[in-house]
Amino acid sequence: MESNALQPGVGERITGESALGVTLLVDVEQIGIVEVRSEPGGVAPPLHLHARHAECFFVLEGELTVRLEDRELRASAGTWVHVPPEVVHTFGVTGGSPAHFLDIHVPSSGFGDFARGLQAARDEDELQKVRAAFDQQPAPEYATGDPSLVALRRVGGEEGETMAGQSDSRRATLLLDMDELTVTEFFYGPGERGATPHVHYHHADGFLVLEGELTIPFRNGPLRASAGTLVVIPPEVVHSFDNDGEENALFYNLHMPASGFGDFMRGRNPDFDQHEPPADGGADPASVVAVRLSG
Repeated sequence: MESNALQPGVGERITGESALGVTLLVDVEQIGIVEVRSEPGGVAPPLHLHARHAECFFVLEGELTVRLEDRELRASAGTWVHVPPEVVHTFGVTGGSPAHFLDIHVPSSGFGDFARGLQAARDEDELQKVRAAFDQQPAPEYATGDPSLVALRRVGGEEGETMAGQSDSRRATLLLDMDELTVTEFFYGPGERGATPHVHYHHADGFLVLEGELTIPFRNGPLRASAGTLVVIPPEVVHSFDNDGEENALFYNLHMPASGFGDFMRGRNPDFDQHEPPADGGADPASVVAVRLSG
């Protein structure tokens, strides 16, 4: 019988009892992620910045508008947005229908506790304490971050850097290549193999599956990540990834921090933090986060 100790779970509901609301999906040192479903015109945070981490968004449905000091960026479904540290911004759902998006903080910087604290606070004093404990500051009179460094990338081959070695059954497009995070869109046809078993010692690896199914083998058995599954693999956990299914797989691969993954994909970083499995088998895969998105 096939051993499969790891199965996708569900996130931690922060707000909302209906289809709308906020769910904490990942809360680890390298990355924090909430899933948001919201109507247009909902409450938006005030203009703010993060001094020591970046904030990113991936829009799954609807429209999200990211407001900067000098302009607004409208992100429709299938768009990634990266806001570097020190850049003043806020965001809100716009358009004529509800939006479904991921709000991502890299590194996490205590984002999980921040999300919980905002909901649990009973008065303005408690809210101020929650905000003070997190790396989020009100917009200063003179900000140092350059808003021109904000990146917006649409998926599906429209934008990004196409990697070499493409075919009808295999495609890789580097969408975001920042210090805090890389995001690469992968298309794998049935039977396509990914990297052989390996380990990262100094950064985390992640997968967001949108279509089909991705098999991610661990030492205690494979995880079958079907469409709508998010997987975050901490450092020192041996893993690989393949499309063992009969359908095409479309997924996003995240490295946090980037650790030079973009140049590794370009063939220019032979010292990238990717290594053969250690003799002791690496860290316990129980530390892997695997969670299903809502809906």
